Amino acid sequence: MLTLLTFPPSFGEPSHSPFCAKAMILLQMSGQPWKCEYIANPSPMPHGKLPVLRADGQLIPDSELIENWLASQGADFYPNITDEQKSLGHAFIRMTEESLRLTLIHDRWLDDNNWAQIWPIFFAEVPGPLRRFVSSLARRSVRSGLMSNGIARMSQEQRLQKVENDLDALGKIIGSNAFILGDAPTAVDAAVLPVLSMIDRLPVATETTSMLRGKEWVHGYLERGRATLYSILI
Repeated sequence: MLTLLTFPPSFGEPSHSPFCAKAMILLQMSGQPWKCEYIANPSPMPHGKLPVLRADGQLIPDSELIENWLASQGADFYPNITDEQKSLGHAFIRMTEESLRLTLIHDRWLDDNNWAQIWPIFFAEVPGPLRRFVSSLARRSVRSGLMSNGIARMSQEQRLQKVENDLDALGKIIGSNAFILGDAPTAVDAAVLPVLSMIDRLPVATETTSMLRGKEWVHGYLERGRATLYSILI
């Protein structure tokens, strides 16, 4: 049986991490038997990150590489999808993971109201006397990364404009479809759903949350996605 090494669930989501939730959905889509093994400290893992798939005596890091490995074993994550649609989907995965996800990180880690709810859960496995210190160091590192990326240098108005651009692009593609590329979920939804769902389920609503919920297509997409892709995970 395949084993996914992953962060544990939180705030109604199957994992702290959208990448871990993505890997869970892909594993379920693949039809292969699998199980979760929850890990609090990813530093011993390849790349020092999660998720990691334990399969055939090897450790496969990164959700995209996990997808590639599952596809090499026969999984079809794009049934009845043209090559052109698949290429478009690849671009939307990149947009979601490299743009929208950064906004999720910003609101989780740099918004004080959310951070107060998040750090005791994300760092629950750290011994009590060290928990606040370790979480503060991690927050400082995340802040530095977001400053380097540029998103933490922007005004809230500028960040929201970027979010709206991304959401509008997704909305134009989904149209009247049930999922991003059609009426059945694909690997694109495995990447997009966790990011949108985690923004929607931030412990304390932010302007990003309001922006997300203000898009007409989002509510139905989240409802369908959670019912179809999350119900077996949570």
